[in-house]
Amino acid sequence: MLCNVYLHQLDRVWDTREHGILVRYCDDAVVMCRSRQQAEAALARLRQLLADLGLEPKEAKTRIVRLEVGGPGFDFLGFHHRLVRSRGIRGPKGVTFLARWPSDKAMAHARDRLRECTARSRLLRPVEVVVGDMNMFLRGWSAYFRYGHSSDRFDTISSYATERLALFIGKRHKRGRRCGLSVLAYRVPDRCGLVRLSGIVVAPRANKPWRERPNAGGERRR
Repeated sequence: MLCNVYLHQLDRVWDTREHGILVRYCDDAVVMCRSRQQAEAALARLRQLLADLGLEPKEAKTRIVRLEVGGPGFDFLGFHHRLVRSRGIRGPKGVTFLARWPSDKAMAHARDRLRECTARSRLLRPVEVVVGDMNMFLRGWSAYFRYGHSSDRFDTISSYATERLALFIGKRHKRGRRCGLSVLAYRVPDRCGLVRLSGIVVAPRANKPWRERPNAGGERRR
């Protein structure tokens, strides 16, 4: 809240026509420009405006990226964005679009959180409690990242959650990971209640909004 209040001046004085479209959420921002020259001018202008507020951009996260197929992308609000070209269903013709999926940092955070849920220090806790903590995190994490091209990365995190739970169960029985996998696969129904992340990704369609249903307040999501 304080960040939005402090940086509101940046939103008010930014000239979209001259420096490109500014997209900001709290202290994270992306500027979309038409050319390299405009991007360099926008970065200089951004540095000036932040300096007037007694601030400066974080150099490790500040760079100019040219979006092109096969080129690099950028991270913003936990997603990695990259321009890609799909394979045509019939013939070589495809569609060029901006894809997004959980960033490497978001993936590392998910693994860290699942390791915390299944840490050795929690071996005395019931499996149901540990699974409940894992599910709480997985539901929240997947609800945020499901709008995008996230299927492969969801599969990776789901597999990792299964491995961590199997290792936790194996340690409780003073056995190895193979014992835990056996318990999850054959001895208990539905993997001890561990949620699955398959089939929940909402992939975008060309020229269609990400979300078509109105939110709880009745206002159309943007």
